[in-house]
Amino acid sequence: MCPPLRYLFKRAARARDGRPSSSSLLSARWLFALAVLALITLYYLSADRYHLPLPHPPDLGGGQPKPTATTMGPSKPKPTTAPSRPAVTLQQGRYIGSVILASSHFPRPIDAFRGIPFAQDTGGANRFRPPQPLPPSDETFEALRFGKACQRDNFLRGDTGEDCLNLNVYRPSGTVGAKGLLPVIVYVHGGAFNSGSGIERNMASFVSWAEQPMVGINFNYRVGALGFLPSEVTAREGLLNLGLRDQQTLFEWVRENVEAFGGDPENVTIMGLSAGAHSVGHHLMYYARGEEKPPFAKAIMESGATTARAVFWPTHPRHLVQFREFLAIAGVGAVPEEETFDRLRELPLLDIMKASRGLWDRYARSVTWPFQPVVDAPHPLANSSQPDPEKGPAPPVLIPDLPINSWRQGKHLRIPVMTGYNTNEGTIFIPHEAQTNEDFRNFFTKLIPGFSTSDLDALERLYPDPVTNPSSPYKTVPADKGAQFSRLDAAYSHYAYICPVIQTAHFLSSDPSNKSPVFVYRYAATGAWGTANHGDEAPVVAHDMGLLGSERLPGLTAVSDVMHGAWARFIVSKAGTPNPAPENGIDVDWPAFDSPFPPEQADTAWKGVVKRGETPAPGKGRKVVFGEGNDERGVVAERQLGWTGAQRGDQHRGIPAKQEQLSDVEIAACRFWWGRVELSEGLGTRRKETKL
Repeated sequence: MCPPLRYLFKRAARARDGRPSSSSLLSARWLFALAVLALITLYYLSADRYHLPLPHPPDLGGGQPKPTATTMGPSKPKPTTAPSRPAVTLQQGRYIGSVILASSHFPRPIDAFRGIPFAQDTGGANRFRPPQPLPPSDETFEALRFGKACQRDNFLRGDTGEDCLNLNVYRPSGTVGAKGLLPVIVYVHGGAFNSGSGIERNMASFVSWAEQPMVGINFNYRVGALGFLPSEVTAREGLLNLGLRDQQTLFEWVRENVEAFGGDPENVTIMGLSAGAHSVGHHLMYYARGEEKPPFAKAIMESGATTARAVFWPTHPRHLVQFREFLAIAGVGAVPEEETFDRLRELPLLDIMKASRGLWDRYARSVTWPFQPVVDAPHPLANSSQPDPEKGPAPPVLIPDLPINSWRQGKHLRIPVMTGYNTNEGTIFIPHEAQTNEDFRNFFTKLIPGFSTSDLDALERLYPDPVTNPSSPYKTVPADKGAQFSRLDAAYSHYAYICPVIQTAHFLSSDPSNKSPVFVYRYAATGAWGTANHGDEAPVVAHDMGLLGSERLPGLTAVSDVMHGAWARFIVSKAGTPNPAPENGIDVDWPAFDSPFPPEQADTAWKGVVKRGETPAPGKGRKVVFGEGNDERGVVAERQLGWTGAQRGDQHRGIPAKQEQLSDVEIAACRFWWGRVELSEGLGTRRKETKL
């Protein structure tokens, strides 16, 4: 809350608590009313500062048709004539945007176009269908407000709905035509394929703070059951991976339309966090198999990879069981298979979301989440079926093989890539109350059913039990956490994020035919629990002063200066480098990653003894660590909860950026997990030649 509002609320509270006279009560009420009015005004005027969607006004008529599957535009489009505002003309209509003025949060004024649709409404007959193109239009629409996000968090919300395939475009004001075509950055949001929306990344801030002008885009795609509902029935209907199809529709929209905004379709970078990074990884493989030029030239993958977590066939037992449970909760479990999706399209959206939430709640704690991308190519071992030809032409296969097989076969794009991870990726996912070694083993037994007893025994040796082993490095845990917290964090971080990220960098840097660089980072600034958690880097990368400025985090702002600068330079540079020109100087040079692992070690299981103590050769496995030693964010949060500086200590700014090599812990962990990657892909079985 800003200082003036805080003052008004405190004045009202003091008047209320001090047994005031009637005149004081009247004054307090006016102060409180004024504070509320000011808060509402601030909300509307600074939605981009905090990246909040402005609410839609009530529909008062006026002759505008409600968007349908054949008449599409922004939610309740309104004709306008505003020649002074930025405008673009597209085949689907003319769009009038707005200007975000320069301020302490935005050093340069930004043209903003919000809520522009890139495909039809996904409700009604289009529910559980591939995205449908928009019809041409010569109408003019206002692009002032964020469109609805796709149904997320498995709840009905006022700012979400099925008419959600829309995007937001940001560019520096006054740059169109003045500096030639600008580089383009497209953000793919995260959220475990079950939640999230495009505005989670403040792209207005990202573009405004960039050293060189660029066009920034974020967008929505379908998540949860509406975007990812794998099963054998879904495979026969040709409806797998709809959320990924939404993403590719957006990429094609950018290729066809971004020049109208001043963007260069030949210099597009796609950037994703978490599930967004997993998605980017799948696109690196999909576009490598086609003859058409990919719609992007570079990629940034924050805490994600194609080999991260689980990518099964749709007929994996987990998906089949979850699909049947979803249908049962939705009340259509007894419907004949050939009628299943027709009935699902007829259900009220609320019923779909209740079933989604019910299923999510059953599996969230074990991190065996429903509604995930799957290998969608027919395969005899998966008992999958070809899409029924009577239901129309089969859609293109998006994930044609186990991701690890695509890496082994070299079926991936060879373009500049930036990727990395946070030190403590697992903290927000693991059971915080786990106390015993049995709790540790049970977690991984549920997570990876293909784990054998010998796998679990090897896992224990690699991550020593802090309860029984005095030399375990996992004995220190945050307050109120179980004894296994740090141990589970390390093991899950390596399994789900860190080692998949390093595996991506290994394959790209070890490929002799790949002439493009790959850069690896680690984000280390700590937040909650004194750890660098999954997603903590997001506002730092965006240089989002709504967080950095309001909480007075000078050290983290310095980290943001370096981190955002590197991201922006990578995007602008056609060669894909995060480093500035030598004459500009930089605190630390970011070298391209050179894998310390022999090429075959990511192709087969590590058959030797997995132990610590091995470090890379000089020059191998180098990366940049951002924010080492910075704890400002966590200290500020704890003080807001009642902690004092004496209890926790003063804030530490840390080091904005420095070089480091892969650690012996990371090398040992990746040898262990790379040898078992297939237990989380396909049918979750180990290849005979790699069986230990």
